[in-house]
Amino acid sequence: MNRSLLFFIVLSFRFVGAYTIVLDPGHGEKYTGTVSAGGAIVEKDMVLKLTKKLAQCLSKAGYKVLLTREGDEVFNAKELLPDLIKRAQFATDNKADIFVSIHLNASTNKQIHGYEVYVPYEAKYPIKSYGLASAIHYALSHAIEPQFYGGTLGNLNALDRGIRASRFNVLMRTTCPAVLVELGYLSHPPTVKLLKTEEYQDILVNGLCAGIRRYILHAQKR
Repeated sequence: MNRSLLFFIVLSFRFVGAYTIVLDPGHGEKYTGTVSAGGAIVEKDMVLKLTKKLAQCLSKAGYKVLLTREGDEVFNAKELLPDLIKRAQFATDNKADIFVSIHLNASTNKQIHGYEVYVPYEAKYPIKSYGLASAIHYALSHAIEPQFYGGTLGNLNALDRGIRASRFNVLMRTTCPAVLVELGYLSHPPTVKLLKTEEYQDILVNGLCAGIRRYILHAQKR
């Protein structure tokens, strides 16, 4: 093999591996999150399963991946706010390059469904967080088969709920680009039915994985 090519391959692998990604499966222990009708899906369990699949996908690509929880444990089982703060601190302590929190949503309106990506409303890295959100949003919109219910050209896909800003504590307290992804509504029966299948779970995970990799690839070029 040509020496210059070998050097490039080694250098590229080191550059990829230099990225530390912290994934946060939302909730855990008594913080169950939302629960589907009949209890078929509990948010804390499903997001952990999805996050572990995502971690495997990113690890295979050569990135260093850390999870804020590997099981049903939490940082603080007594109070929610300290637990959220410590999740963000975990990313800081491990010098994360990006932080991605995975969740599922719910609404009193059972017709509402779709995915949405949140960025911190005010933060040290608003532009980079938006760049990460945009890459994930783009990848999800291409991974999930769209549903068209009409409307304006900017709002044709009924599943696409866009990129939003929020003061979620796990986002506001991170010291690196951070996003929170809501992958669907457990109050929407058709979504629950889809989430029960490994096929749809893999579609979501592959979309997330592709989006994160897309962001890192563009970040490397800057």
